[in-house]
Amino acid sequence: MLDSAKLINIVLVETSHPGNIGSAARAMKNMGLSNLNLINPKKFPHGDARALSGNALDLLESAEVHQDIQSAIANSKYVLATSARERSIDWPIVEAREAAIKIKSMVEKGDEISILFGREDRGLTNEELQLANEHLIIPADTDYPVLNLAMSVQLVCYEIHMALKSDQNFSWQDYPEYTHQEIENLIKHFNETAFKLGLIDKSNPKQILTRMERMFRRLHPDKMEGNFLRGFLTKVNKLLK
Repeated sequence: MLDSAKLINIVLVETSHPGNIGSAARAMKNMGLSNLNLINPKKFPHGDARALSGNALDLLESAEVHQDIQSAIANSKYVLATSARERSIDWPIVEAREAAIKIKSMVEKGDEISILFGREDRGLTNEELQLANEHLIIPADTDYPVLNLAMSVQLVCYEIHMALKSDQNFSWQDYPEYTHQEIENLIKHFNETAFKLGLIDKSNPKQILTRMERMFRRLHPDKMEGNFLRGFLTKVNKLLK
């Protein structure tokens, strides 16, 4: 297993069928990934998970179980959410192969990343999708684009495996990126300042807050950029007093 692969977290959200957890673990191990995170699984540990994991029992035994997504991705600097859903506000979208190249670039610098996979029957909620920097899609035939959970994990892990094996490197940033939690804090700081300035009607914010959140996640600021923005917002708040 490549050391950089250890920085990649596969996060399964509220998986209903324990067999899917086992199949996902097997798919991960096939492709050299080991960090399995489970958000409120319906049944885990479970015999079906062990039965379908093949030789990936070690991934099940080391899997981290969380009560919420935030705690699982707090230290990640790049969060992807798998989705095929249409939304009223579009989010930045990346195909699995392109996402894998980005992931390679980041983990080779020591950055942690997370990939969210939703529930078998209804995927991720709008609120959960908005936690991601980008939405990851797997191109499929339009007549029947539906993939089951284990298939999705297998395909995404395959693209990551192939990217990590390649010699391509697209890194260009000179400062480490903000973590997911740091971006959350920046968004909260911005929203609070916008309300103080009277730019947003609290009783009817419409979709502007969602759009601004999307902007910050799309920009994916590094520490120099993010800290400057936090300083700017702090100065604005002091002048408002």
